[in-house]
Amino acid sequence: MNWIGDIMFIEERHEKILEILKYKKRVEVQELSELFKVSEDTIRRDLRIMEQKGKVHRTYGGAILPEKVNSYKDFTVREKIKTDVKESIAAIAASFIQEHDTILLDGSTTVAKIIPLLSNFKDLTVITNSIAISHDIVIHCPNIKLYITGGLVKNDVANVISIEGVNDIEKLYVDKVFLTALSISHSGELTTPIIEEAYIKEAMLKAGREIYILADSSKFGQKSLAEFGKIKSEYTIITDDKLPDEIQHDLKDLINRGLKIISK
Repeated sequence: MNWIGDIMFIEERHEKILEILKYKKRVEVQELSELFKVSEDTIRRDLRIMEQKGKVHRTYGGAILPEKVNSYKDFTVREKIKTDVKESIAAIAASFIQEHDTILLDGSTTVAKIIPLLSNFKDLTVITNSIAISHDIVIHCPNIKLYITGGLVKNDVANVISIEGVNDIEKLYVDKVFLTALSISHSGELTTPIIEEAYIKEAMLKAGREIYILADSSKFGQKSLAEFGKIKSEYTIITDDKLPDEIQHDLKDLINRGLKIISK
């Protein structure tokens, strides 16, 4: 098949990019620029348009096919993925925690990596909806005062996710909240593939004096099923050192107004 003609309309180029993606699973801006004999800026614009239509997910330097918006792995699977990156992000997050703090933690595997770093605290209160985090605190951090939000346990994610838990969190106001988003869109929307979890995380965002979003760079530029909030200028994002420049450009206005992005 000859994919290059003297004249190729945008729609035709998009269809060819999809064909390549279905075969190779990933494309790079540079290779597409050379293949179609157009500028890299043109290819970036193509991929941006295709992402807006839900046909691709842009990555650093290229694109991949999008996952289903409700795609989610079990806790036991997720805790084994990118452990070094999660530990580095968690170490930065833990540096913001002080004696006498009351902190609210979601049940993500990245936030769970904070727990081993809290064993030396003498006066710390932790509130969480996570069964796994609660277990680790009981075993490794006997000095921590622990509260668990109530309701139904969703076994595959090891979290309490129910209206009772939302009600519990809505009554709280804590020093610091640490949570993650499975996906963060280019416009700063925080999303999760689990609708029930969105209500929990939305309540958490409203419950803290300081909000810390923990997310490795692969979470950015994506969107999942349910939105639970948007990045605000007063938030702190903790990520890795591979965050694409285009994401920081997308968040430039928020950064100028005070948003902090900290990378390992």
